[in-house]
Formats: sequence, C-alpha cells, structure tokens
Amino acid sequence: MRRFAALGAAAALAVFTGGASLAGLYQTVDRDPVIGYPSLQEVTNFDVMARSYDRRREQGDNPRLVFGSSELNPGPAGPAHPASLLEGGDYGVDVMVTGRAFCEDLWQAIEVGAFAGRMDQEDSSRRVVLIPSMQWFMCYRNAKRDFTASFSQGAYDAFMANPVISDELKDQVTQRMAVYGVDRTGPSSPSAAVAAWLDSASDQLLATLRLSTTAVAPRAAADGKRERGVSRGADGGGTTHAAGSSSNAAGSSLHAAPNWDQIFSDADLTAREKASSNAMGINDSWYAKHLADWQAGTKDWKVEGNEYFSEQEFEDFKLLLRVCREAGVLPMVLIQPVKGELYDQTIYGPEVRQRYYQMIRQACEQAGVPVADFSSHEYDTYFLREYSHPSDLGGAYYSKAIYTYLTTGVADTSPSGGVAFETRKE
Repeated sequence: MRRFAALGAAAALAVFTGGASLAGLYQTVDRDPVIGYPSLQEVTNFDVMARSYDRRREQGDNPRLVFGSSELNPGPAGPAHPASLLEGGDYGVDVMVTGRAFCEDLWQAIEVGAFAGRMDQEDSSRRVVLIPSMQWFMCYRNAKRDFTASFSQGAYDAFMANPVISDELKDQVTQRMAVYGVDRTGPSSPSAAVAAWLDSASDQLLATLRLSTTAVAPRAAADGKRERGVSRGADGGGTTHAAGSSSNAAGSSLHAAPNWDQIFSDADLTAREKASSNAMGINDSWYAKHLADWQAGTKDWKVEGNEYFSEQEFEDFKLLLRVCREAGVLPMVLIQPVKGELYDQTIYGPEVRQRYYQMIRQACEQAGVPVADFSSHEYDTYFLREYSHPSDLGGAYYSKAIYTYLTTGVADTSPSGGVAFETRKE
C-alpha cells in the first residue's frame, strides 16, 4: 500500500508541476546540449544524459564520456580542467562529464553499459575515461547511501537492454545493486512482481519529477551557451563551468591541437595564485575554512585488522572493467593521487596508499586496460587544491592525458611549458 501511495503521490505531483518544466528542460538540452558538471537530478535521469549525448553527436561535437565523481567539477579548479578546456569540441573531441559526487564504480558500470549501445562502432568513438577515487575504498565508505542517491532507473533499464552484455554479468550487477539498497533481483511471486514493478516505476517517476522541478540556468544571449560559473542543478553541487576561459581555448580554431605549453604555464600560475597563503599548495579559501575540520575528522578514521580498503568496492571496480570489455568500450583508467602531506598525518600513510595504487594498477593490467598514473604526484605541491581534487595545474595534467588518449589511444602524462614536477617529500 505504501508503494501505491508513493507512486500515486509522485504521479499526481508530476502531472500538476512537472510536465511543462520537463518539456522545457528537454527543449533547453536540444538547444544547448552541453550540460557541464551535471547535477544530482541530471545524473539520476538517463533520458536527459542520453539526450545530451545524442544531440552533441548530431551537431558534430564528437562527445567522449569521462566517468568520475567530484573531481569532475571544474568550477573550483580553473580553465585548464578537462570539463572546461575540452568541453564543446573545439579540439576535435567533446568531453562529456558523466558523474558527480556519489557516482562510484557500480554506478559507472551501469552507465557504461547503458551508453555503449549509443556509440559508433569505430574504436575512437568507443574510448572512454574512468576516474576512480581512493576515498570510495576507504574506511568511511558508505556504498548504500551513495548508490541509492545516484541510482538511475533509466540507465539500469538501458544497461539491461544491451544485448551484448551477458546475462551472467547483468545478474551480478543486479545482485550488487540489491546489496546497496536498490532491489531489482526479480520477483518470486505475483505480489512480489507487482512490488518490483512499482519500485521501478516509482524510481523513474521520482527522478523525472526531481529533474522537472530543477531550475534551468540562464544562457548568455550572444552565443546561447550557459553563463560561466552558474550551476545548472539545484543540489548545490558547485559551478557548472570554471570561471573564465583558457588563454588557448579562447582563440583556438576548430579542431586545432591544444597549446599545452601555454595551458600548463597559465595553469601553474593560477594554482600558485590561489594558494598564496600556505606552503602546501592548498587553495586559500579551503585552507582557511575547511582544513582544520578535515584534519579533525581524520582522527575518527578506524580500520578493522588490516582492511584499509574495501574489497567490495574493488570487486565493483573489476565489475566495471568487465562491463567495458563485454560492451566493446575501450577504457583508460586515470589514477588520481591524494595530497601526501595531508594523508601522512592519518592512518593512510605512504605504504598504505601504495597498496591502493597497486591494487588499481594490477586490476587494469589483468584486464588489459591502459592507465594514466598520476600517483607519483602526491607531493607535487600545486597539483591538488586540497586533499584530493585537482588544482588548475592538476586539471591541465588530466586534460592532456585525457585528450591524448581520446585522440591517439595513448595517454601522455608528462608536463609541458617548463612546469616542474615534484616527486617526493622534502
């Protein structure tokens, strides 16, 4: 009865408040399909994400999917961040950010399988980038909370409808979803079948309703593009674009190669300017407002035995790589560092962190998946703007690796523009 009531209430609310808003949002995506850093409302509604991808293909932007979480937000980083620099197709590829905070390995596995059927068959069109985060695997992991918050019924339906993915793999994904609080394991009785259908329909309707009541960001009158620094979503997830534009991007001709020397030089300067108050390379605002709280919170980190990293999340990561293989998708895994100077003060010291990096490398090697490994940048002062997210300089490194992989199949992780690379503690 509670399911019927919830579904009925959602349906009624959608009819009275959502229909026109959702239609307007679809028109907005059709007119300007570049979403930027998607809101939680958008990542839980596959219709909108798929519509963005399809429209970008139709207008020749050559979209390429980059899966990750909060590091995909370009706003706090700067114009060299891949979601800013490489978005829109100016350099022959259009990075489409797919994910945000709460979008972890299992979520990515479903989305990869869902999008795979929309990709062209040529190899370059099937290249994607996967960006795992060490925090997903750590002792404070809360997979049930994160997955239920980010789950997209529409993406799951598209994943299940992909004929090239084996029933065995689909079943494994579905079983893991149930562990995380979204049960689509199949009914054992007629009443259970009705309940399962209601759960599915309710999730899809609620996702649509959340999206339909989300305000659409204003557009700049001159070129029809969203204003810089304006969040499209209503969940407070940060800016959609980085403020300003890259010195190279602003004057580039269509499909010109990025001027990496200029991009790195500018990004290095930006990262240093934003971290002028401290020697750790931490953005001034985060250093003043959040560092003490973050450090205090790390005192509560506890592990049982020697289990610093979740074996369950690691299984999800390997499941994601299997989905890529069966779906014919060609992933590159970007291994992010954390800020060594901060994590050295926690239970996650250098030797512990190396276990995580090696775990990811070995899984990729066994799956035949290339990596762009930035783990050696843990002590590179201006690479990260706080404990784990890229600065504008880190964003430049990520952009170069992503661009070169998407265009050539081989990631270039080297610096440009005479930027110094710090590899160890002083």
